[in-house]
Amino acid sequence: MKYSRNAVYTRVVNAIKAEYPNANCTSRYVPKPASFPACYIHEIDNFRLPQYTQLDFQDVQWESVFEIQIVSTKSGTAATEAYNIFALAEAAFSNLYYRRFQQTTSDDGSKFTIIGRYRRRIGGGDVMPENT
Repeated sequence: MKYSRNAVYTRVVNAIKAEYPNANCTSRYVPKPASFPACYIHEIDNFRLPQYTQLDFQDVQWESVFEIQIVSTKSGTAATEAYNIFALAEAAFSNLYYRRFQQTTSDDGSKFTIIGRYRRRIGGGDVMPENT
């Protein structure tokens, strides 16, 4: 199976839902999610690197960047729940050879949010690794 935005999203969501079946996962940003924990997963960039474009302008590599935002409002343990979900997403992205390059957190007292960004260089013939 070739790489696609939907395939990456599905793998990460399935990893989260295996342990948190009530997690509200979406690929569209929702300012006020209907339920928590909420997970927003989307590809924020998919660009061609000029040094990897051939003379006939065929791309041999590009870079895919995904962002995940996890928001928890669980009373007393919001940070723990968010980090547990983040660890599941981290493992799923790692299995797809994405590496985290940025992470931030925020805590406003009523909700805890973790934002992580992952990137991977993809070649023209890459296929998705098997589920592990």
